[in-house]
Amino acid sequence: MLNLLTVEPGQVIRLKNGTTAEVVENVGDGIWLNARLPSGEEELVFCEDIAGLEEPRAQ
Repeated sequence: MLNLLTVEPGQVIRLKNGTTAEVVENVGDGIWLNARLPSGEEELVFCEDIAGLEEPRAQ
């Protein structure tokens, strides 16, 4: 289980629908994250829609 209180801006989350989104802001309530979708649109993402964190890619 992902503790949303520890997620920081810049981290990438994987959503249950298969997409990924970059965290723009952690609202700090443990339930919502403000994230930027691949389309460039920002939206609030609910904890139940998050599958986990994407692992950073090796460079």
